[in-house]
Amino acid sequence: MGKIIKTARALPPMPQIIVRATAVLSDENAGFREIARVLETDQAMATRVLKLANSAYYGLRVPVNSVQQASALLGTKTLFEMITVVSSSKMMGKRLDGYDIPARDVWRHSLFTALGAKAIAEDQFPDLADDAFMAGLLHDAGMLILDDYITKEKSRFEKLLENGKTISRAESMIFKFSHAQLASEYLKKWKLPASQTHAIEFHHQPSSSGGDTLSYILHAADAMANQKTLEQNFAMEPDAEAFINLEPEKIQTMEESVRESVDSLLASLEEN
Repeated sequence: MGKIIKTARALPPMPQIIVRATAVLSDENAGFREIARVLETDQAMATRVLKLANSAYYGLRVPVNSVQQASALLGTKTLFEMITVVSSSKMMGKRLDGYDIPARDVWRHSLFTALGAKAIAEDQFPDLADDAFMAGLLHDAGMLILDDYITKEKSRFEKLLENGKTISRAESMIFKFSHAQLASEYLKKWKLPASQTHAIEFHHQPSSSGGDTLSYILHAADAMANQKTLEQNFAMEPDAEAFINLEPEKIQTMEESVRESVDSLLASLEEN
């Protein structure tokens, strides 16, 4: 795994605008003016963030025409969420030839998992909402890194899937580690919080996470996003719904709401 991480080119360093925005948001005295200044250094980013702010998802009654105005109406945390979505869209929107997954499906799945994890957290564990969103957005980053290696083992990989193995299990059988473990290790280089890298590592097997709530949230959100079977043979662990205290009917309602949100955000991003 270490060799693959060292030579990985599929993921860039953490986008500098996220680094700078994170620094501003961690300053208790910082406000929307400071984060607006961060965006002023990247006009293309600022333009896309404004279009996102005016999308149906955020529900503003009056269109905004400046980053400061958007931040004042939506709050700095929401603005940071938008910065993260825009920054991640190109990075996580790449075709995976080895896995045979189109670029749009990769990005849609990442966004769906992020919004699903955030929705579950807000409903049951509000303090974890921000971590859930970021972890959801990046949970499959390991697939981008591993894709070239999967391509070289494609025949064996496809045969394992045909025999009912999950993507995660097939990876482990071929490489001795999964994309979840790979992403967790790689994203530590981004100095992502340990709570997020831990949840990413165990998002396929939260029962092995030491009872970590965020791992279960991410697992349930991933299952919610996999309604279209992006990850073949994926199944939610039997105790997951009980652990996060959500009935199947509520998860179904949540899934429908998240799907509408994803459609709205994607439509806005594709207009750019």
